[in-house]
Amino acid sequence: MTLRRFKTIALPIYAACLGLGIYMLVHSLTGAGLVGCGTGSGCDSVMGSLWAYIAGALPVSAPAVVAYLLLLICILFLSDRKDKESEELNGIIWTMMLMLGGAIVGVALWFSYLQIAVLHQFCKYCILTHLLGCAGAAVIAVAAPKRQAVRYGTMVPGLAAAALLAAVQVWTMPSIVYDDGRTGALLPSFAPEELPSVGPADAPHEIRLMFDFQCNHCRALHKILPEVVEKTGGDIRFQLCPVSLSNECNPYVPHGGIDSFRGSCTMAKLGLAVWYSFPEKYPQVEEYLLGSGDVNHIIPPEEARRHIASIVGETQLETALQDERIQACLAKSYELFGRTSSSSKSGIPRLIYDQSWLVPETDSADDLISVIYSILIQ
Repeated sequence: MTLRRFKTIALPIYAACLGLGIYMLVHSLTGAGLVGCGTGSGCDSVMGSLWAYIAGALPVSAPAVVAYLLLLICILFLSDRKDKESEELNGIIWTMMLMLGGAIVGVALWFSYLQIAVLHQFCKYCILTHLLGCAGAAVIAVAAPKRQAVRYGTMVPGLAAAALLAAVQVWTMPSIVYDDGRTGALLPSFAPEELPSVGPADAPHEIRLMFDFQCNHCRALHKILPEVVEKTGGDIRFQLCPVSLSNECNPYVPHGGIDSFRGSCTMAKLGLAVWYSFPEKYPQVEEYLLGSGDVNHIIPPEEARRHIASIVGETQLETALQDERIQACLAKSYELFGRTSSSSKSGIPRLIYDQSWLVPETDSADDLISVIYSILIQ
């Protein structure tokens, strides 16, 4: 492959990667929205997860931007001159590009694994960037001069650097990250009988927990609520406030992109129908719908309806779903969601106490207790 052709192919690829990397970095640093990635989307879940940061602080897009910028500089500085100095410089540049290409491939494999096996969500911007980056690495490997006989071996240090990044992420993974905020808006309230709860009725602190039955983090948090109540000595009571992250029924979720929570509108109605008409059977249904904290336990709404009907009866469930209290409660839930959301902060599970709110990501009761008392209950 001629140098001119290599530059013609590689420069646009890594320019696009750099642009995407900067776009995602700005999102991570400022919370600015990503086009086509609304609340609850795969982009929102992946970019807002613990794995989107190194040591819980540095966005992973930051070193990616540096790598893409270095590659562009390397490509631009390659020369077709035949003098000794130019050839020596070209040799150094090709070595750097091969190592960076190896790192890009390794990082793409690592984050693809995380999206498939850990997060079970996919970010289209991440996937596009990884695909372009790997394509560019392949072009570099093919175009590298044959005298760089170890060109594929030269990519190994880059792969090792990617493995080191993965290890650092695992070793420095914080036990909890969170978004928090405070609103001056008047927030709707719920009577004790309107929502199911976890904790004693006479607890001095009542926290509203907004959740979606199809939300991974919500299921993980649900699993530790009884432990939180026990360890706080009954000081806290959680009101379980169902909300859907689907724009099919939630007016505060923007349209555009893939609706990853389509069907959760039905799930919220099913949960409330059982709570209002068959409160004694609600714990069984809640356990089924939330999957005991299993983040992989996503139930299609049709299957959920059949299962719940087998518990309470098909006719009885149909009657329960007509209860006017369901729509009234959901209307307040969506209003609460909207008044504690912004364009850059709209995640769940969301804990709301007085005018303050908190979106935690943890599976540790101790860490959740710590952040509740330091952020919400002061």
